[in-house]
Amino acid sequence: MLMKKLLKVIIIVAVLAAVAFGVKSFFFNTDASSQVGALISTKVVTDTIKTTISATGTLEPVDQVEVGTQVSGDIAKINADFNSKVKKGQVIAELDKSKLQSTLKQAMISYKSAENDLKFKQSTYDRVKKLAESKSASAVELEQAEYNLNAAKLSVEQRQNEVAQARLNLSYATIKSPIDGVVLKRAVDVGQTVAASMSTPTLFIIAKDLVQMKVMAAVDEADIGQVKAGQRVSFTVDAFQNDTFHGTVQEVRLNPTTTSNVVTYTVVITAENPDQKLLPGMTATCTIVTQEITDAVTIPVKALKFKPAEGTPMVDPKDIPRPPRKSADSAAVASDNFPPPPPGMGPGGIPGTGAKKKHKKPKLEGDHVWININGKAAPRRVKIGLNDGVNVQILKGLNVGDSVVVSQETTTTKTSKSDAASPFMPQRPGKKKK
Repeated sequence: MLMKKLLKVIIIVAVLAAVAFGVKSFFFNTDASSQVGALISTKVVTDTIKTTISATGTLEPVDQVEVGTQVSGDIAKINADFNSKVKKGQVIAELDKSKLQSTLKQAMISYKSAENDLKFKQSTYDRVKKLAESKSASAVELEQAEYNLNAAKLSVEQRQNEVAQARLNLSYATIKSPIDGVVLKRAVDVGQTVAASMSTPTLFIIAKDLVQMKVMAAVDEADIGQVKAGQRVSFTVDAFQNDTFHGTVQEVRLNPTTTSNVVTYTVVITAENPDQKLLPGMTATCTIVTQEITDAVTIPVKALKFKPAEGTPMVDPKDIPRPPRKSADSAAVASDNFPPPPPGMGPGGIPGTGAKKKHKKPKLEGDHVWININGKAAPRRVKIGLNDGVNVQILKGLNVGDSVVVSQETTTTKTSKSDAASPFMPQRPGKKKK
């Protein structure tokens, strides 16, 4: 009895499994098959191709001067403020001159006293000299008179220099602009005391001309080898994001700057600023054009990476138009662009028996692309030049107007097995089970 029950259970499980498998096969199974799609091509064109590097920097005036004072004193007048336009020689500030004028007056008194002493010493010398000639004065007295005269002359020169220095210090109390420009900064106010004992205090910062600006750009050490004086630069600033400004690399400074183990070099970029939109201190995002070629024969970079799918129709080499050859080695030249078909295949991958079969893609070495001729692919070796990451320059192998394959469509067809006969349904007369 136990064996009969066990056998009955096994039969029921087997029947249920068969039913489940049939239902799954009838309702869910599909058969997907991929077909070779059409070739997607683009034309070979002439375009401008360039390589660039990026850097950031700070805008500064081409020439700016820090105006200070060489004498100490209190600020008595200020004739220029922030953003004031000044001319060369214009008085922009004055120090209190009372102390300096007093020093000058004292120096002039000392100078006049020295002149008076010189006159006395000169008359004394003249008198002693006459007495010495008549043997009424000794030689020692004459020498003493001459010594006193020379000392008086030196004293006059010293006092004269003191007067000149006092007059010069008084002139320093009048602060004048050394250049034509705009006041960027005023660092003092009226009544403020400035001391010039150890260093020259800065009173104003004047920019020569904001029509000309420069960008002090920091270029990474990995890119600095590509930067040369005279290269074209475009840059933007946050204040005018829709405007692009242009400049030129003026110099590459050799002194490096290291920040957090990152080494950069300062590149000076000059730029025109006729509208004076650019202001000192703005941050500029620069694009330096390191190489640029106009009217270059170009194709997309992805054309170099394209590989045709299995089963893609290949063009027969004899159907490919070639320019006339000027040399006798045309066969060798042709073999560079169109490799021979695999062994056992005729031209275009057609077997000698006449039956149509798919042939293997030829193995290509070096840079090559696939050209599209009437929907069929043909390999073409090329020599590439400048590559900007999007387009690449073609030096040899292609002409303007050639059709280069960049990608390929892939179509997938799904065939449902629901059309197949169910193993549990009666078959029509004359229809065989699959």
